[in-house]
Amino acid sequence: HLHSNLFRPPYGKIRRSQIKQIQQTHKIIMWNVLSGDFDKKISPKKCLNNVVKNLNPGNIIVFHDSEKAEKNMLYALTGALEQIKIKNLKAKAIVL
Repeated sequence: HLHSNLFRPPYGKIRRSQIKQIQQTHKIIMWNVLSGDFDKKISPKKCLNNVVKNLNPGNIIVFHDSEKAEKNMLYALTGALEQIKIKNLKAKAIVL
């Protein structure tokens, strides 16, 4: 079981009334690139393309650690890490 003081609102949705309460114990983390790895209707290549076209310094990319996302996530994450290395960017994991 992982303990973290980070919180990513599900679907990126959060009400103002929730923010104040959550911020008392957690840091709220949002993202600006959604890999789409959870979507069974898109191919692993499309998922990778969603990420690679948005590889810019400071961007936060969401990947999902689930059986539903596994096929797309593994393909896209591996490809994204290769592109990060090629573009001489740095990647950091934010584990929630």
